[in-house]
Amino acid sequence: MKPPSPVLEALASRYERSQAGRTGSATRDVLVSLEELLADAGCREGAARAVAEMELQDAETAGLLRREPVHPRDPSHIGRIRFSPGSEAALYAAIHRDSPSERRRRLADQFAGAGSVAVPDPWKEPWRCWCDRMRSAALAGDTVAPFDREATEANRSLLELLPKLLAWEGESLVRFASCVLCGDSKRLETLAAMERAGEFAGQLRGKLGKLLEDITAGQLRALDDLGIVPNPRFALAHGPLRLRFGGDWLDCGLLQGAFRLAERDLCRADELRTAARRCVTVENETSFHELAKLGSGELLVQTSYPGSGTLALLRRLPAEVEFHHFGDSDAAGFDILRVLRAKTGRDIRPLHMTPGRVPAEQESLGRPTSSRWPFWA
Repeated sequence: MKPPSPVLEALASRYERSQAGRTGSATRDVLVSLEELLADAGCREGAARAVAEMELQDAETAGLLRREPVHPRDPSHIGRIRFSPGSEAALYAAIHRDSPSERRRRLADQFAGAGSVAVPDPWKEPWRCWCDRMRSAALAGDTVAPFDREATEANRSLLELLPKLLAWEGESLVRFASCVLCGDSKRLETLAAMERAGEFAGQLRGKLGKLLEDITAGQLRALDDLGIVPNPRFALAHGPLRLRFGGDWLDCGLLQGAFRLAERDLCRADELRTAARRCVTVENETSFHELAKLGSGELLVQTSYPGSGTLALLRRLPAEVEFHHFGDSDAAGFDILRVLRAKTGRDIRPLHMTPGRVPAEQESLGRPTSSRWPFWA
């Protein structure tokens, strides 16, 4: 097979950057200076130029393009090349490449095929409409982000995963769900790595969060909404806390060490009570366990950016409890305090947090020694 012509490949690149090449909807011809085209092809001088000019002449004879002279009375002095979108198929056949129209059709076919995959009834129509919309966007050359603009294997893999996610039932850890859905325990974790950070820290959410939100009109925004969670939904706490289930009370204050309470138990409890005057949320788990050793009588809850289990506990504590947050004295530490206030609706005061303190880590305050910590007064 004859190697593709560099000058025709350069013309194809110019065409792909034009509106006609990107969308397939424009009818205007692509016009390019001969000198610019030869420069793109790397053949402006010597024998390479002579070959390129001959190839352009042959292409004109074959009806692929038109060479236009600088002056109508001097047809030998070619000034520019005119290429019509109607010759797209012939040009790309000549350079042995798939045309932009063919690539757009293949991409559209990926979305069309995905639209026929069965999903649960609540998402059946949203899924079909979303696939139709993405198919139309692919054909029109519009954005299909976060998908590739080509019909790649990555697109196929993601389109196979989305219906499985919409059909997921129950709560499971992300690595288990990833094994079941992807055959790889880390696949979902990688795709969703930024989603939970993005919710609180202002970063961009991952592909899956954006796609779920788009497909479901905001009803689902992350894997957590499907019950696929990075960690069990629980609160880690220490101190006087009792939960009533029917006529029975569970007294967690009898435990010397820290305890974990599942979100489902926190939600189904009829009542929560604490003998503590204050609840202290502690950012770092290492500091939390050091404080728990003191037996201060305060209710301690370990949390950075709060998960749903922690929020369930904080929201259900009696209204008269005072709230304080002991975190790092850096931007992230104060952002966690802001999020805690916003998510719980509680008046939470900073504890031993000083903006600009160096070092900012709460562990730098040293080991607590008094059972009255953190309230010496």
